[in-house]
Amino acid sequence: MKSLALALAPIALATFSAGAVASVGPFAFSGSAAVQDDKAPASLADLEKRIKAERDDVEVEVIAQIADMETREAMEALLRAYDTFGSVYMRRAVVRRLSQFDEIEDAFQPALEKLVNVATEERARELRSAGIEALGRCREHGKTFLALIVDSPAADDIRERALELHVRMGGKDDYDWYRKIYKRTRQQAIAEASGDAADPKSKKKKKKPKKKKKGEEEPEAKKTPIIWPTLQLKATAMKALISELSDDELANALSSALGTPIGREALNELSRRGSDKAVEFAEAILKRTDFRGTIRAQAATVLMKAKGTDVVKDLIDIAKKQTTQAVLRTTIADLLSNLKDEKVDKQLIKLVGKGKGPQKAFAIRATKHILDEKFAKKVRKGLKDKDMDVALATIHAVAERKDREAVEDMEKLLKKTKEDAIRQALLSGLSKIYDGENEWVERLIAFGGDENVDLRNAALTEIMRLGRRNTVDLFKERLGHADWSTRLIALKGLEGQRDAGLLPAIVEQMKKESGRMAIEFGDALFRLTGESFGKNAAIWERWINDQKGSITIIDEKDLEKIVEESDEKRLKQVSDAEFFGIRIESHRVLFIIDVSGSMNEPVRMRYVDEPGESRMEVAKRELAKAIKALDDNALFNIAPFSGGVESWSDEGIATSKKATREDALEYVSRLGAGGGTNLYGSLEFGFQDLDVDTIFVLSDGEPSVGDIIDPQLIREAVLEMNSTRNVVINTIAIGSSLEILQWLAEDSGGAYVDIR
Repeated sequence: MKSLALALAPIALATFSAGAVASVGPFAFSGSAAVQDDKAPASLADLEKRIKAERDDVEVEVIAQIADMETREAMEALLRAYDTFGSVYMRRAVVRRLSQFDEIEDAFQPALEKLVNVATEERARELRSAGIEALGRCREHGKTFLALIVDSPAADDIRERALELHVRMGGKDDYDWYRKIYKRTRQQAIAEASGDAADPKSKKKKKKPKKKKKGEEEPEAKKTPIIWPTLQLKATAMKALISELSDDELANALSSALGTPIGREALNELSRRGSDKAVEFAEAILKRTDFRGTIRAQAATVLMKAKGTDVVKDLIDIAKKQTTQAVLRTTIADLLSNLKDEKVDKQLIKLVGKGKGPQKAFAIRATKHILDEKFAKKVRKGLKDKDMDVALATIHAVAERKDREAVEDMEKLLKKTKEDAIRQALLSGLSKIYDGENEWVERLIAFGGDENVDLRNAALTEIMRLGRRNTVDLFKERLGHADWSTRLIALKGLEGQRDAGLLPAIVEQMKKESGRMAIEFGDALFRLTGESFGKNAAIWERWINDQKGSITIIDEKDLEKIVEESDEKRLKQVSDAEFFGIRIESHRVLFIIDVSGSMNEPVRMRYVDEPGESRMEVAKRELAKAIKALDDNALFNIAPFSGGVESWSDEGIATSKKATREDALEYVSRLGAGGGTNLYGSLEFGFQDLDVDTIFVLSDGEPSVGDIIDPQLIREAVLEMNSTRNVVINTIAIGSSLEILQWLAEDSGGAYVDIR
């Protein structure tokens, strides 16, 4: 049986016949453009007239009505509507409806072709995502079109998602194709693109160039794209095949791809099968101190599953070592705690209070399940420890136990400490222990007016969690605070009251907001009312006045039903500014850009015989484009980092004005690359500017210098810094996939993309 990838070619040729809608880019299918049928039903004609007249202001229901006709004519009308609309929101509404034509014999072809082109050619991430997800809903023909995307020069993230969706619908008939993807190498990709495939039978004869006639211009050389394999594509294909792979095949995959998604899948499968090879590999991995902490943590989990208490001593010895990565130490602590084994607990109890900071914190975490009063007294001593990690671990431990006996020492520490992280943890911990007592709530209210932003926000967050009605006035007052992060918490506090009487106060403050904050206010109002007026405060105010006091807050269950249909109408209103496809909605942006030495390396070449552009040049070009597209009233700063951190504006984003855009572009043009990668230092710098509400981080390598290098510790430190700030962190990995950047985006509600 020949591979599915090869079988797709004749299918595609048969499928893309005359009458298809013409398209551009790598998916330029043959066929004439669709022509409007003059005999279309009157109702369809009327709906099209509305679209032409109202354009992006037309109701989305018009799109639904056309799609529900499920005819060739209706499909063609939707394609014309797509070209008529200018907003991402309305175009996406069309894209989502095109999947309805999957089973319409004379309509599925151009409809799904359009989805392919949207998924691969549109710049807006929202549209690309909508296109690929719509194909994933096409049970009849979706697989064929998804396969074409996988075997195309489309962006890696789109190809990877296409394969994921294909696998959901795939079966044993697809295994040959999946195996081809899984086995494919970079060398094969280059050879195939160059016409020098490894199989002699498949070699193509190179055509001799035609002789140029006299007076003719030199023909433009045709560029041949390289269809690169990626680790994620190979991992997805492997996952689809995994039940068919032998232990030896899995072992080979593991040994050649340690630390990649492929290696992780292989080790997990060997462990699931109870294979001795899983134990052998896990033991070898755990001994390798040069391996990433996440890889070693997975190995520790596999060993615990296979050997139980027999591996406890080895794991404790590893956790006690000063050089052990934070993520591995944390994983071991949790594995030991989850055992709840009496003999193991006795060993762990002896470790509490001994060693240096990391070892002490480990012992406290590993014994978090032990409730013995005598032991709890021993744990409390950690509140007096000078090491911040030990103090934080102790605060969390006594709070989980709701240890009343620890309150006195916690109160003393709250008065004494100058560390924001410890004060925040103490507020949260004491709240758990006091459990909403009135006196404590009054103290929180006082803290809610503190000058320190982190302490103030931590207190407001705790008050919000307690949900007291008598704190509404406090949140209304803080809604007008000078600090944006305090206003955001106050907004969430008022939203949590679910009281229609608070809507006018929210809208009144909304009039003064812009950028991300205006969107946050619009989203909160939507969640309360179910109305989609976006960030337009004037419309919200008019709507509230028209209701004349009869507004009913929408039931949360009803809200869930309309969220998907209503979606985010802000896509009609946002600017065109974006950075590597991530839309810039904020007016308070910091761009953190890696300028370490490795940024001089090229990105992966896209075409045969054409070297890739340097990562630095790609970053500079995209950054300049983003700055030019920012709203006129947007504030921004640029922070290049390598071994240290610099900035375009030393005084932060507040000093950036429209008149300085040219200065910023000149600054970007002069950026060069050299030195190490101080990721933590750049993030720490970013959080020092209290005006920043959105950060974009671009980097191409693992942290190598700075106060913190361990990715897990960087993650924990940023989580701590951002616990009361709610800064959105969008991340771009250039050159390779970076787990730390995925974590930063995931933890803050941002977006992550990788550019290879």
